[in-house]
Amino acid sequence: MTTLRLRKLARDMWTARTRMAMMTVAIAVSVVAVGAFLSARAIIGREITRNYLDTHPASATLVVPAGIDQATLDAVRAQPGVLDATARGSVVARIKISEGRWQPLVLFVSGPDDPQRIATVHVEQGSWPPPADGFFLERTALPFFDVKPGDSVLVQTPAGAPTPLTVAGSVHDGGVAPAEQERTGYGYISTAALTHLGEKSTLTELKIVIGDRARPSSDQAAIERTTQQVGAALAARGLRVDSIQVPPPLRHPHQGQMITISFMLLAFGVISLLLSSILVATMLGAMLTAQIRQIGAMKAVGARTGQILGMYLLQTGAIAVAATGLALLPGAALGRLLAAQAARLLNLDLTSTAIPGWVFAIEIAAGVLAPLMIALLPLVRGSRVTVREAIDDHGADPGTAGGTGIERWLGRLRGPSRSQLMALRNMFRRKGRLALTLGLLAIAGSMFLTGFNTATGWTKLVDQGVANRNYDLQVKLNRPEPVDKLTSLVRSVPGVVGAEAWGSQATAVTTPDRIDVAHVYPDDAHGSFTIMAPPADTPLLHLPLKSGRWLQPSDTNAVVLNHLVPVQQAPGIKVGDDITLTVDGRPTTWHVVGIASDFGTQGAAYVTDQAYAKISRAPGQASMIRIVTDRHDPAGRQATLDQVERALAAGGVSIGGAGSINELKAALDGHVAVLSQALIAIALVMGLVGLLGLASTMSTNVIERTREFGVLHTIGATASAVRTIVVVEGVLIGALSIGLALVLSPPLTHLLGDYIGTEAFVQPLPFQFSTPALLLWTVAALAGAAGATTAAARRASRLTVREALTTI
Repeated sequence: MTTLRLRKLARDMWTARTRMAMMTVAIAVSVVAVGAFLSARAIIGREITRNYLDTHPASATLVVPAGIDQATLDAVRAQPGVLDATARGSVVARIKISEGRWQPLVLFVSGPDDPQRIATVHVEQGSWPPPADGFFLERTALPFFDVKPGDSVLVQTPAGAPTPLTVAGSVHDGGVAPAEQERTGYGYISTAALTHLGEKSTLTELKIVIGDRARPSSDQAAIERTTQQVGAALAARGLRVDSIQVPPPLRHPHQGQMITISFMLLAFGVISLLLSSILVATMLGAMLTAQIRQIGAMKAVGARTGQILGMYLLQTGAIAVAATGLALLPGAALGRLLAAQAARLLNLDLTSTAIPGWVFAIEIAAGVLAPLMIALLPLVRGSRVTVREAIDDHGADPGTAGGTGIERWLGRLRGPSRSQLMALRNMFRRKGRLALTLGLLAIAGSMFLTGFNTATGWTKLVDQGVANRNYDLQVKLNRPEPVDKLTSLVRSVPGVVGAEAWGSQATAVTTPDRIDVAHVYPDDAHGSFTIMAPPADTPLLHLPLKSGRWLQPSDTNAVVLNHLVPVQQAPGIKVGDDITLTVDGRPTTWHVVGIASDFGTQGAAYVTDQAYAKISRAPGQASMIRIVTDRHDPAGRQATLDQVERALAAGGVSIGGAGSINELKAALDGHVAVLSQALIAIALVMGLVGLLGLASTMSTNVIERTREFGVLHTIGATASAVRTIVVVEGVLIGALSIGLALVLSPPLTHLLGDYIGTEAFVQPLPFQFSTPALLLWTVAALAGAAGATTAAARRASRLTVREALTTI
């Protein structure tokens, strides 16, 4: 490229330095967004796997009621495919915190000589093992229970009385979710502490790691086959295996949330880059339009189309390279901040915040190539203009001298002021640029609305899950008790206006000649499967049906499954099929009459209380009570719950856990908080990119009409009239983009809500339009349009006739 052309490029970039700076900033902001989203995705995706694998999770757990001795462990370790084995235990207990309330606590038990090679934790405070009168808490439980190491708390297990234990320290367990999200704490004790709490010291859980010499297996079918072989070997030794637990191999309990967040970050990062590229194309097209006469002059003295195209491609490349260079470090920093926030919400330790090289490679390629590719079309079109076309240019699209249909309609329009009519007509002078500008704003606005709509959909899903439950309190028992006894005790408590006692127990899909396999995690929550037996006409639960019907009093073997069962426990099962479930250790066959949406519950099978009584070993007894109170505020519910617990304890009923519907809502809110916060943050970034594009394109629209404003001044237009024309034009474009965003956002919300809802919680999100988001975007778009054009309008209004006519 000759020195002369380089000098022209340098002069043009200096003359239009404001526009160059805005283009650079626009691309840089988008590349920062892409870099931040990709960096956070890479860091969290790597660290969630590393955190989980650092716990050396067991491939499977076999429940052996008689316990496991050293000889049994040695025999299991010698089985083909078994890499390691250990004996553990777990107890569902309760802890009494400073406020005097009991909260759920899961205790994981190890022997004093356990080598801690499987299901390990990282001790952060204290030293392993804890003393016989103490225990460790998972670190997220400390603030949740408002305790600290050294504090004494009351802990009660199913077979024991409330017993003081000292919080001897804290650990990080990368295999469990944060206590605040689950509304459950996790404790770690030795067999000596288990005896101190009144339980037997027998370790009944055989944890095994299955794989080859290289690493643990990720093949669930292979794990289940080997586990069945281990179960058969134990049976040959005279040991009964009650059940087998095989969680999804090498997969964190909140992996679904991580996948969802990763998808959102990636998708919105790409859209952000697309928006900035459209912005660059729009601004370059406007710049070329303003230089049409210069291009004509260059061609008149012998310049070729390829030379002109190369010159402007070089200019575009220089802008893109500068913007990308400016964006790399801020993008990395913001990505690390996003990753740290996600790690806090997912209870992860970021052992490394290193960003892989492919992220920077994608940033550079996207930041440089995407603007060049999208800007190529307007650059080619502008560089092909002929000398005659350049001389004949008058600021409107060629071939529209007679006016298009919409322009003729606008010409007949009466009513608004002349300034408003002129602004309206000016919008359609460059239809290609108008389409790009509207596309930019409409995409940004629709993604802004989609982000907030989807976040609102999460909130609605939680609200629906709570609204489907017409009870205030729930109490779970350690042992079944007579229904009449339970309801009598509870209904005698002041403030209780209704109560139902339901049969309930863990279950599994029965496979002939195989030990039952449950796909539950060690916390006994994620992936669990429960059979529940409400009265068929219960008013306390109203689940929306996805297919089939609800239970009827005349049903004898009917079951309604919730939406998780066909995905997790019995893949592909549907209404009309039969399913065999293990109840009290025996296979029972049920006919599926309905599939219900049941957000807020893990896998569940609902049968009538009468049908359950016929197959239960404890007919007429229940292990769960659901209660309606006369007060529905948190304090009123808690006061009534305290009295219910005292009444049940006085009646000799052993309570396993109790809570209000507020606790359920808090748990559900905790699970969706990370997703909602990510969506809102992304929506704000989309809005920022869109408004930046609006400011850039509206300012360039004024520059190319410099001579036109000079003519207006010549025929008597006041400075105020010129400003009005420019500002009204910008506001009209902003208003039109709002309408387009309003049309585009509902289908985008449905699409995004269906995907991330299904990926995270196995059900699509309900559609919920966010009116506050629409109002916010309306104000932002209109105010942004007015603000973006104000400076350019002021400049246009101050032009003298001489300045306008000397503009090339």
